[in-house]
Amino acid sequence: MNSVSAIFCCGNWPIPSSSSWTPYGLTLRSGIWKKRSTNFTGATGVTAPEVAESVPSEFVRRVVAAIVLIPVALAAVFLGGWTFSALAAVAVVLMATEWEHVTGGEKFGRHALLNMLAGMMALLLASTGSVEYALATVITLSIASGLMPRRDSSRSLWPSVGVIAVVLPAICLVWLRGTSTGMVVILWILLVLWATDSGAYFVGRMIGGARLAPRISRGKTWAGFYGGTAAGAVIGVATATIVQDISMLRVVMVSIFLSLVGQGGDLAISAVKRYFDVKDMGNIIPGHGGVLDRLDSLLFGAIAIGALAFAYGGTVPLWP
Repeated sequence: MNSVSAIFCCGNWPIPSSSSWTPYGLTLRSGIWKKRSTNFTGATGVTAPEVAESVPSEFVRRVVAAIVLIPVALAAVFLGGWTFSALAAVAVVLMATEWEHVTGGEKFGRHALLNMLAGMMALLLASTGSVEYALATVITLSIASGLMPRRDSSRSLWPSVGVIAVVLPAICLVWLRGTSTGMVVILWILLVLWATDSGAYFVGRMIGGARLAPRISRGKTWAGFYGGTAAGAVIGVATATIVQDISMLRVVMVSIFLSLVGQGGDLAISAVKRYFDVKDMGNIIPGHGGVLDRLDSLLFGAIAIGALAFAYGGTVPLWP
């Protein structure tokens, strides 16, 4: 699998000329984007030929993950209701522990538990259609998480970012699923992002070429970026045609938008892993990383489409 300081730090803080500075718990170091670990390969997705891992083993891991995860996700999408909300809640719990563990906290410490609490409360509100109250809950508990000291008495912005990054996408998905076209919208989001990831992977493998963001993820190429975007647009149109009276131009534009945002999410999570010098956010999927590694593009994609739908009065602008 959508500089890290620019993504996660709010405000325009002056950067001194010294090699290290610490704004409220986030530390930037000179040369932070240089290779810092010999076993770091970046996030999976748009992979260049230079990556040492062989194509067959990588492909097998992807297939195994797909066989396990896709049927579960699709079943929850079709059933909707509390089944979908329950799956979102499970994902929030797993991602909260992964985020807190990677960013320097305790895996089941106070911040992880607060993130879980925020997720459960917000998802409950979103499930009943009270999306405004769900958003207010996320904002309030995000601030509280940032003010709460960690075990070593230090404070950091990372827990606050974690609440938003983990809980907000789940709220958006649950709220979207509850709309009149919710099942098709969620199916469209998932298929566009899956197609983007797969298209980026295979095109990047076949063509290789110039790297997209070598300081963040050494395996991503421009060829894979364009291939993934094209694949996402094609599958987006194919999925949206399930519904009558679609606007083809809108579907293409919004599908491309979702594909681009998803790849941005992929890069953002790769940047976090690069910053903290870890290969994966977790290990719940043997040999394939954690839940955050698998859902990185969905985190940003869900927020983007949720915001777009909210701006359009509760519906994704795929139809005239």
